[in-house]
Amino acid sequence: MSVNFSQRSPLPRIKHLKLGTTVGQGSFAFVKTACLESDPKTVVAVKFVHLPTCAKYGLSEKDVTQEVILQSKCSGHPNVLRVIDCNLTQDFLWIVMEMASGGDLFDKIEPDVGVDPEVARFYFKQMVNALQYLHRDCGIAHRDVKPENVLLDKNGNLKLADFGLASRFRRKDGTKRVCSDRRGTLPYMAPEIVYSRGYYADMTDIWSCGILLFVLLVGETPWSLPSEDDDDFKEFWVNSGKLACGRWARLDLTELNLLRKILHPNPTERYTLEQLKLHSWYSSSVSFADDSGICKDPQTLSIKLMSRLQDPLNEEATNPKAPHLYERDLYTSTQPTGPHGASLQRECTKIEKFAASQFDLSHRADQDIDWSQNLQQDTYSQQFDNYGEYSSSFLNPAKMTNFLSKKDIGTILDTLEYALRELKIPVSSRLSKSFRKLAETVDRGEIFPLTVQMKTSDRKGWDLSGNITLTSFEGGIILLYFNRRKGDPLEWRRIFRSIRFLCREIIYRR
Repeated sequence: MSVNFSQRSPLPRIKHLKLGTTVGQGSFAFVKTACLESDPKTVVAVKFVHLPTCAKYGLSEKDVTQEVILQSKCSGHPNVLRVIDCNLTQDFLWIVMEMASGGDLFDKIEPDVGVDPEVARFYFKQMVNALQYLHRDCGIAHRDVKPENVLLDKNGNLKLADFGLASRFRRKDGTKRVCSDRRGTLPYMAPEIVYSRGYYADMTDIWSCGILLFVLLVGETPWSLPSEDDDDFKEFWVNSGKLACGRWARLDLTELNLLRKILHPNPTERYTLEQLKLHSWYSSSVSFADDSGICKDPQTLSIKLMSRLQDPLNEEATNPKAPHLYERDLYTSTQPTGPHGASLQRECTKIEKFAASQFDLSHRADQDIDWSQNLQQDTYSQQFDNYGEYSSSFLNPAKMTNFLSKKDIGTILDTLEYALRELKIPVSSRLSKSFRKLAETVDRGEIFPLTVQMKTSDRKGWDLSGNITLTSFEGGIILLYFNRRKGDPLEWRRIFRSIRFLCREIIYRR
């Protein structure tokens, strides 16, 4: 189901800003690009949270504003996505944030391979710096550290985002609160969240940071959940982390040593942030970072990050033994009438469910703050300048999960359907037939973008869903853009690679 909030409620006017295109949409909110009216080169992101929809699902105004409260309190660090301004109107909470124009970190991690070790050290150091700031200066634990919640600025620097599960763990007197709720994402969740009736949230952030490092180095999580019901975690637990086989064999001795210190099941024996910063692996320098840990050479970072991304169309892609390649039984087979499958629609559907957020905005209600002047004078605004010019900077922000074709739309849809069926993802009705029916009722020039909704299960049996959006450009070029909605992002990249390989005959390579 496609949600159009602007049709339900007119968008509020935000002084000094000119809204651009929608870059994300969820069940409760959507995100648009925007620029200053006085300076179009200064680009930001604006998130609009639709309050009536939130209320419909039982979320109060306090529930909706909590995330932005905490993120605003943590916006004073270069590795935390910055909230610039926000306000409440009758139907919307709007939040102006810095534009993370380098895209998502998870989109740059090659499944089953990982990233260059120096790149892993660079991002791990930046994450540790961000968490140390959150814990020490703000008294806040993030509670959901994972690649999906890491964005990159135009120079490739890490920006910790999505404070939807964050909480205050430190009291005003400096003592820690004991938590008992189960927050987080299972593969990144610390075992005490599963087994203990009380734990300290800052120590669970450190565990999650260790899992993030493992993913950066190896290209997959070490287990699906931190429970003895998970064979991989049980083996790790029984052997006290002393593993050197399977996915652990891809790590060198110093990396293994650090991970064992961080991923200690007993939080009282787990390394603190201060301790892990003294480890030899951590203290090694990064050639493209300055003394404060900020990238000073975006081109080198970009080259190193791209060096591990593999092309599924090369000769290696024909090797069925390669662990990252398409396997016929990789995805769960389902019936077309069941909850899984694929279908064609004219409109783009929701991208991801927006994590409901929180901020006491009452103090702003009667104020007319000219924040645009402050933005132009702020050093942070350097990140917003010259948006779209990447020739001498970091990676192009476009998602890595897309490809172009110059074939006719019928051939593209038939080939895409063939790929989906080969992966045992049923198609509810012939894609090309659905297109012809749409073409009978809609002008050809208005039929795009088309969206193929897809839902399946990954290798762990967990839900994996997303959209394949087809957009038409001049010269007969069609862009196929794969956007994950739910599920493991590395599994999504695996399925994209499989589909791309199966569609190799229609791909236009410039």
